Parts: sequence; structure tokens; C-alpha cells
Amino acid sequence: MLKFIWPDFYLWEEYADLLDEYTDGGPWTLFREYATAEEFEQVIHRTNRAALGIGVGEHAPCVTYWVRDMETGRLIGAVNIRYYLTKQGFDTWGHIGYGVRPSERRKGYATEILRMALEECRNMKMERVLIGCRDDNIGSWRTIEKCGGVLENRVNVTDHDGEPQFIRRYWILL
Repeated sequence: MLKFIWPDFYLWEEYADLLDEYTDGGPWTLFREYATAEEFEQVIHRTNRAALGIGVGEHAPCVTYWVRDMETGRLIGAVNIRYYLTKQGFDTWGHIGYGVRPSERRKGYATEILRMALEECRNMKMERVLIGCRDDNIGSWRTIEKCGGVLENRVNVTDHDGEPQFIRRYWILL
């Protein structure tokens, strides 16, 4: 059973373990600064302020949950739910972003996380959500389709490194 939990300072070592696994296996787009207590505290502050719309700049306010497997007690991933779409969000990643640590993939966690996130969106009174994923991430787009996602299109965008990539954009009615 999975549970969404608020980012909190007491999770520092667990979060560092989760993040280390991501950075060993490739790029990770969430905060990477956690080496000192002060840096990790800033991660917590930024994450929780974003839920209030503080310090988000041109990005939409969003809530971030870390995801715990209640049977093992282990942090297995994170989910981010944007309250509304900016133009950039509409053109690319949409309302929901989620990730599962590499060692816990292919166990059904992504599907469960997305279903839980969709329930949160229903509770927020959203009518439908947009979710984007990289075109080459077959596991992600299969998860989205399993949860009711209907492909609208594929868009070509430039990633953080200036490289072109295709994003698949899906709509899910709630």
C-alpha cells in the first residue's frame, strides 16, 4: 500500500537514499541539493512554499508528495500535482509529474501513484488533466494509457541540455 506524505526534514536520510539512486541511474529533475542540513532544509522550504504558490516564478503552484510503501517503509518515489496549467505546462508536461526509484520500477507502483494523483485532482475539483511524458519512455506512456489517458499529440521540445525530444501529451477525464 502506498501513501502520499509531505516532504519533511525528518526524511532527510531516506530522501538522500532515494535521490542517490536516481542520480546513479541518470538525470533527476527534482532538487539535488541535500548534502547539508541547511541545503536539505531549503529543499523542504521550496517544495512546501510551491504548494502555496510562493517562489514558483513562471511555473504553476504545485503540491509535491513523497511516496512511501507502507509495507516496506521505504520511500519509492514522488509526485507533483500542478493546480493549473501555464502555457509551458500546457505545451509539455501537464498537471502531473511522477517518478519511481529505479530499483522499484516494474512493480506496479507508477500506476498506483498515478491513480492516487488522479484522485487528488478529483478532490481539487479538476475536470480533466493533461499528462506529458517522453516519447521514448514506453513504461510511462503505458501507465498513463492504463489510467485512462487519451493521446492528443506528440510535440517536439528542447530539454534542459538544449537537445530536442518528443513529448507525448495525454488527457484524462476525471
